[in-house]
Amino acid sequence: MLRRLALVAGALAGVLAQAAALEFKPYRAGSFAELRKAHPGRPLAVHYWSVTCPACLAELPDWAKLLQEKKAIDVVFVNTDQENDRKRAEARLAKAGLTEGAHFGFADEFAEKLYFEVDHDWRGELPFTALVGADGKLETVTGALDDPQMAAWLAKAAK
Repeated sequence: MLRRLALVAGALAGVLAQAAALEFKPYRAGSFAELRKAHPGRPLAVHYWSVTCPACLAELPDWAKLLQEKKAIDVVFVNTDQENDRKRAEARLAKAGLTEGAHFGFADEFAEKLYFEVDHDWRGELPFTALVGADGKLETVTGALDDPQMAAWLAKAAK
């Protein structure tokens, strides 16, 4: 009887884990423009990160806190890793409490054109965040969430 219960519990845990799996929507050429159009009139932060970026990983819990505190700002996370690293990315997001929300993953072999669509000067440095004001004005920040430019934009956008 205990063995049967253990088997049922194991199967149920597997089903729940699959159901709770985070979905990374494909981020391709044109995705940044589509994201901007999907959030008209609202401040939007599109945050690019990787599992191989120590600063990115260290600040993920801070992004979770920001989402709780700044409800007036829409946030989209874009993982820049290859498809074979998505499970690692999912585990990092789960650990940081970021399984909810909009998540994308690079799905284009030529990452340079994805960078260029966001900022002509961006060469792939991470962490990187594109900040789109409610008025549509774009600012970009290479660096952590506590960067002074980012902090100023977040304070202004949250009003």
